[in-house]
Amino acid sequence: MEIMNELQKIVNDYKGEEVALTKETTFEDLGFDSLDKVELVMQVESAFGIEIGTEVVVNTIGELVEKIEELKK
Repeated sequence: MEIMNELQKIVNDYKGEEVALTKETTFEDLGFDSLDKVELVMQVESAFGIEIGTEVVVNTIGELVEKIEELKK
């Protein structure tokens, strides 16, 4: 759950407003275009000390959480 909490902070800071995240939330739901996704992934990589890479496709917050968990091991 700590990953979700950290993602919540990152997304809120990026959007400049409070948004409710669930594992089913898509980046489209958040109004993110491809550039927004790239910038968000860069912030996530920095926050978690991981490298997701450009070949990884994630469409939901849940998929992003799973990828972070996988890369932190």
